[in-house]
Amino acid sequence: MNSTSTPSEWREFLSQLVEAKDLCAGATEEVLVKVEARLKVKLPPSYRAFLGASNGVENVSQFVPVLKPVEKVKWFAREHRDWVQAYTDPMAGVDQLLPAEQEYFDYSSESQGRFDTTHLAQTLCISEMGDSAVLLLNPMVVWPDGEWEAWFFANWIPGAVRYRSFAEWMRHEAAEFRQEPYLCVQTPGELPVVYRDGPSKANRRIRPREEVLTLEEVRKRLTSKTRSHRVKAVQYLCRLGGPEAVAILLDLLKNDYDHHVRCEAAESLGKLRAPEAIVPLIAETAEYSRVSGSAIHGLGYFNDERSAQRLVEIVEENGLSGCVAAHILAQRKDARGVKALVKLMLSKDPKDQHTGEIAGRYIAQFEEAGFAALEPLATHAEAATRQRVLLGISDLAIGSQNKGLRAKALKVLEQCLEREAGGRMHQWLASCVKAAGGYVSWVADDPFAGG
Repeated sequence: MNSTSTPSEWREFLSQLVEAKDLCAGATEEVLVKVEARLKVKLPPSYRAFLGASNGVENVSQFVPVLKPVEKVKWFAREHRDWVQAYTDPMAGVDQLLPAEQEYFDYSSESQGRFDTTHLAQTLCISEMGDSAVLLLNPMVVWPDGEWEAWFFANWIPGAVRYRSFAEWMRHEAAEFRQEPYLCVQTPGELPVVYRDGPSKANRRIRPREEVLTLEEVRKRLTSKTRSHRVKAVQYLCRLGGPEAVAILLDLLKNDYDHHVRCEAAESLGKLRAPEAIVPLIAETAEYSRVSGSAIHGLGYFNDERSAQRLVEIVEENGLSGCVAAHILAQRKDARGVKALVKLMLSKDPKDQHTGEIAGRYIAQFEEAGFAALEPLATHAEAATRQRVLLGISDLAIGSQNKGLRAKALKVLEQCLEREAGGRMHQWLASCVKAAGGYVSWVADDPFAGG
């Protein structure tokens, strides 16, 4: 499906995904013009054509099941101000370091989950809140065909998974429904217009295109006294790639005086998957420095046995970066981290408690392997251990993207609710069951923290 789809094509597309009762009559041109006047924008073409086919729809997505009728669409900052502030306030005055343009707007790349927090307050919310998630359209990023970037935005990601357009998000949901691979449709080399001002401003400023630098120009930038310029230069080395760029990055990782630059070098070496970087990155993880966390992230881009063994060791060592390594192993679908996390979760040693108390949540990130480890412990004799286990199981019941796994985890919660005789645990489990069933919004804070 492309951005020039007509309402009739949308109707045919939707009929293959949802039942007829979930479809609405299309919005008339008069209604669309009236809403656009209220919002002071021209809606992007694929979303506008969709509304002409069905003015909102139900059950088209697992995590945002209700797309609103256009009359109820509002700017995200007006509808969920606290949510926006939770992301934007900590970034106030911070120079956010995002990937280079070509990488950032490649929606099939590994940076696709990163997003510009300055855009969040300008987005349009077109769905009801689902599983602590909403669907947003971003008018700060507009493609040559008029499409706006679409964001699947959820606390449990955390943040945004970005798509080129509303139509591309729908294609993704259709592929999920059919259990088919989703392939991003994108013109190689094409870039959108990125605005500096919100859509309400009459003459919006456009962000200039990024410079195209040579390797020698990047070397000069690395001598700058401004940290952000040097970090951007490191990012550009990653974009250039090649043996010379890798050699410079390895030197920066080992010798640079600024740990911010060294951290970016570690991440960049991982993104480049340079084999010669594996040993230096492993060595950096043993230093327990400000760079060790980034080195662990760098190792996460590889798929080799040496880095996997080191990540497992880091979890077993239970240092400050143990949870980072566990998260990376979960992303790599390497379940060897589960055994060490279970040991920490069950430990009574005081030195293990900082990780042990939240180990259930990290175990849950391993999805099926995590559930297999947690389920037998849900009836543990000690209440403190049950709390740790059930925190992980509740994360699976509420946040897993595997529908079958969510159902299994919910069943365990329901069984535990029946066994708990009352008090704080019973009340919390009741809230979990309601949230997993979609009856209330979920707040992911640890209810047992501090007592």
